[in-house]
Amino acid sequence: MSYHVLLNDVQRQLELTLLAFWGRSFRVLPLNDNEMVPLVRAGTIFLPEFIEAETFKEARQRFLSSALHAAAHLVYSVPQDSSGLNNRQLVLISLLEDARVEYLASQVFPGMRSLFRRHFTKTPSNSLQFAEIAYAVAYALVNEVDIEDNPFVTKARRLFQQAVDEDVENPLLFRSIGLALANDIGQMRISMNERDEFRLVDYRDDNSYLWNAYEEVATQSEQASGDDESVSVTGIGYEEVLDGKSVSSYKEGAGEVEGLVFTTVDEEVQSSLLKHSPTHEMFAYPEWDYKIARWKQKWCSLDEITFHEQDSNALEQRIEHYRSFVNKLQHIIQSYQSQMHRRKKQEDGVELDFEALVDQLVELKKGGAASESRIYIDHVRERQHELSLLVLLDLSESMNDQHAEGGESVLDLTLDSTVVLSQLLDGLGHSYAIQGFNSNGRGEVSYYNFKDFDGESESSLATLGQAKAAYSTRLGTALRHSFHKISRRPERHKLILVITDGQPSDIDVYDSQYLIEDSAVAIKDIESTGCKTFCLSLDKNADDYVQKIFRKGHYEVVEHAEKLPQILTKLYLKVFKSFLA
Repeated sequence: MSYHVLLNDVQRQLELTLLAFWGRSFRVLPLNDNEMVPLVRAGTIFLPEFIEAETFKEARQRFLSSALHAAAHLVYSVPQDSSGLNNRQLVLISLLEDARVEYLASQVFPGMRSLFRRHFTKTPSNSLQFAEIAYAVAYALVNEVDIEDNPFVTKARRLFQQAVDEDVENPLLFRSIGLALANDIGQMRISMNERDEFRLVDYRDDNSYLWNAYEEVATQSEQASGDDESVSVTGIGYEEVLDGKSVSSYKEGAGEVEGLVFTTVDEEVQSSLLKHSPTHEMFAYPEWDYKIARWKQKWCSLDEITFHEQDSNALEQRIEHYRSFVNKLQHIIQSYQSQMHRRKKQEDGVELDFEALVDQLVELKKGGAASESRIYIDHVRERQHELSLLVLLDLSESMNDQHAEGGESVLDLTLDSTVVLSQLLDGLGHSYAIQGFNSNGRGEVSYYNFKDFDGESESSLATLGQAKAAYSTRLGTALRHSFHKISRRPERHKLILVITDGQPSDIDVYDSQYLIEDSAVAIKDIESTGCKTFCLSLDKNADDYVQKIFRKGHYEVVEHAEKLPQILTKLYLKVFKSFLA
């Protein structure tokens, strides 16, 4: 007798389990058409719609193992270049990467190792068939044992352990081992049957996530076909579904995976758990590769996160910290509003400019020939509403660095500055948005929507207390999404203001110029539409790369970060006045 367990019954449980383990969100979605091979995409894990096993427990454990293994890839793996590799090399490198990420996960959560081992039920043989050799290597690595009278497996274990001892965080070491083992198999004249589907154990994914080339082929195929249906890199179709209604609880204090207890929670409890969760929306953007002078279509996945929880106390503290400066801003706002509302010496207007008339009378008394064409005052109340501003904050790990002249971090100073700027913008009645971004590879660009253009200022800005700095800086993708948002605004003038503390970089990019070039292309495309951009850089050595991205006159390097609030507001007033000129 066999039992079916539907993914829909455990989907939410798996997502919360992964969140409990890794402290970050992963989406778990079903594959389509009864496909059974798990699939990993950026930030998303695709699992079979159902699993059939001899017991419910066995089916649930397979779902859990598949989710944990896939999440380990998303946490520890970085997609590599697969050009020039044959299938034998791909399989062996992938096999070693599977073992590496499971090893790393098991170092944090020792109970995972026993969970993974349960799926290696077949005893390895000494057969010289490629599939049997690969299985024997995988079995030996997960169980940490040698296979008797099998020198190839012994060598694989020895090399794997050496790489672990040297630098387990470096996937290139394990890639070199895979290439060496593939060469040995070639020397042994052992061939791989490439017509058959190659799969060692049922809980592991197809490893397409590990290879850049697969994703390039997929995006090119999508362009050629013009089909809007979502298709995975392996050709498997899928569709997104709503989260299941069941959630899970985590048994506190359990040190092993067996300590996880799945329970059904009623609707009221579930609503309480989820009502404050941030809202997610996914986008795909291209990226410019300057070396090959072409676009990589749908290359970066961006997750826009909108927070709903509020921390008004933190907001009040930031305002209070700069209270005296905020008060000075009120006087500046009043003078600017006065200047904007009544423009003197105009050729046409609603009232006479008596100062201009006096000047003309003086000129006439002196024998001059004064013109009467500029003797009016024009009221331009509506012009102050013709500008929309999007502030884009770099929230990469380096923003956590302490400012040299005080105990505050660079992030704290940046958030303080943003709040102070908001006081000015609210006073002027301008439309503005506060956004932030960071990235963990091209498949995990996070875009944080703290305040949108139509959001109420105080309640929206209160979410700034949830801003955390981490990961890297994929600027080009964030700029493209910022333009996507501001381009829909009705205001005549549009400005994207970037505040950053370093040059664009990411964990999956090894060419320091690559993301600089992509960001420069993004800026060029944005400004070609009439939207303006400006950068405030907190990196004292930024001139070379920031000028290449934003061009001369479109950036400013801030030498003293503690003065950022004053510099930011003065800069905005200067830019705003230039728009009205």
